[in-house]
Formats: sequence, C-alpha cells, structure tokens
Amino acid sequence: MLRRIQLSLNDTNTGKLARLDLVMTESLSVINQLIPALWAAGDTNKFSALRVETWLSARMQQCLLKQAVETVKSQRKKRRKNMPVVKKATLNLDERFLSFSEDINTFDFWVKFASLGRGLVLRAPSRKHKHLLRYRAAGWALRKGGRLRKDRRGWFLDLFMEKPEPALKSRGSSIGVDIGYKKLLACSDGSIYDAGLQQVYDKLARKRQGSLAFKRALTERDQKINQSVNRINLDNVKVVVAEDLNGVKHGSRGRFRKTFNNKLQRWSYPKVLEKIQSVCEVGGITFIKVDPAYTSQSCSLCGHVDKASRIGERFCCTLCGMKMDADINASKNILMRGTYSSPPVNQCLQIPF
Repeated sequence: MLRRIQLSLNDTNTGKLARLDLVMTESLSVINQLIPALWAAGDTNKFSALRVETWLSARMQQCLLKQAVETVKSQRKKRRKNMPVVKKATLNLDERFLSFSEDINTFDFWVKFASLGRGLVLRAPSRKHKHLLRYRAAGWALRKGGRLRKDRRGWFLDLFMEKPEPALKSRGSSIGVDIGYKKLLACSDGSIYDAGLQQVYDKLARKRQGSLAFKRALTERDQKINQSVNRINLDNVKVVVAEDLNGVKHGSRGRFRKTFNNKLQRWSYPKVLEKIQSVCEVGGITFIKVDPAYTSQSCSLCGHVDKASRIGERFCCTLCGMKMDADINASKNILMRGTYSSPPVNQCLQIPF
C-alpha cells in the first residue's frame, strides 16, 4: 500500500527558495526540449542517452528524461494528438537527490537536495504533522524519494508512506453504501454520514471557477468527504459494496435546471469512491463496486421495481407498501446486488422514514 503525505517547505529562507526556483525553471525547460524528439519517435525507450545543453547534473538529466518519457506515454495513452508541453512546476526526484534527517535544532524534519548541478546542495526545513505521525505510529515506512512542486501557496514536497497490504478479513458483516448528492453516504445498516456537503456545493456554485475562493471551497469539499468516510464504523465489517458511478453525470445537461446542474458538476463521487476504497484497503476489507441501475427504484424488501415508489427523500413500494428512507433503501439494494444474485422476498414490514 502507498499513501501520499505533503510537507511544506515554506519555512525555508528566501535565498534557498530562489535557488529552487532556478532548478525548477531549468528542469521544465529541459523536459520541454526533450519532448519533441520523444514525440516524433515511435519508441521512446531507445532515447536513454538523449541530452540537451544545460547546467544541471547528468543524474538530473536522466531523471528529467524519465519524466519527459512518462509525459509522452501518458499523452499517447489518452490518444491525444497534440504534443504535450509541461507547465506544471513538479519534479519527481528519487533517492539520489533527496535525503531526510529528523529532530535537529528548531525544526523536526529536514530535507537535503543534492546532485542537482553545479555542486548545488540545499537543506530545507519542514515540520512533522499529524498525518506523518499517524502513519508512523501505524507502522508505515517512509519511502525514499519524493515529488517537489510549487503552486500558488508556495513550495511543497510530497513524500510516500508504504506498508504491506493486510490479509482480507474472513469474519464480519457486509454493508452497502449509497453515494448521493444530498446525503453523501447512506449505509444499509441505517447510518447516514454527511458533514454538510450540500452547503459546500452551494458555495461552489456561487464562486467564480478558478478563483482563490473557488479553490478554497474545493479543499473544504474534499476535507468534508474525508470526514464523512472516516466516520463509518468498519471495525466488524469484512465487505463494503458501493455503486460504480462512472459516467453518472453524462447527459445531465438539459435534464435539470441550470442552477442544479451547476451544483451537480461539483459533486465529486470519484473522490468518495477513492476514499472508501483506500479505507477498505488499509482495514483488510473487501471492496466491491456494482452497477447502480434501478437501485433507487427497487424495493429492498420485495424486489418490485417502480419509478413511482420513490418520492423525494422517501421510498414507498407501490406493491408491498414498505416505507423507508429512499437512500437507505438504495443502499440495501446495492448490498444485495453485491452479495446475492437477487433480493430475498421476505415478510413485508413498515419501516419508518
């Protein structure tokens, strides 16, 4: 298993940051000089000795060539016809360029950059934070190397923690999870988890896309998604079944009012699924994705399918009369779809919503 953690380098003095700027600018220039030759060739593997004129070290040029090759391969894999141009200030650095030391002087974490070129060696301070400490306490090991990047907030280093995958649980219960727009997570055990995403979607709809306020709201959305997923009690759960919502927004234009459609586009179900899958992986829990078709229109008790059974936030089966919260009903159908070939037909119950 591999997890990313972010360290801020913004406590570094301005002189060192200026030198990092020089390295980043020159590195992006080298990558974009390498790409045309790689783009014109059918086989990128034969260019292991490709070089351009630069003051960066031979090791650094090898590292940048690898990043250029990965960029070209990614563009071809996506079947894009235009030659890529790297603009994002990001460098993937292995253990030849990065080393770490801890608990020295005022700062408890130091990053040493070496082998960059012209004998340039930099030591940048950072601070341990709760994510790093939590991973360490849980037995995760710090992987060598990292990803240096710069954005509007400053300089950051992405480090990676790794740990062997645990054995899958053989005992425990199974739950189904319905991922919704109004209620983020509704589980088949009757639990609902939502840290206030509706208000965040409204906030995003009011912000100008690309603005600082818009980006802050996106960060808030992602934090609330993590909070909601982390609240799910999976201690005695061995299987989690969720909807495969890939393409669920496709064709939404014209089906809803413009204001609602604008909010719907900010609903980040891939992040929800990714977070649930990540939590399951760490906990040794089997994660299953199923087709969501008709889960919101089917009765989880008798299996009858009728669009008229769902009325807003409630579900009332037009055949057997079973009543339930609509999203909880959908989560039960998701669970049965992941564990059984067809829903069981039981005695009809009146479950309040």
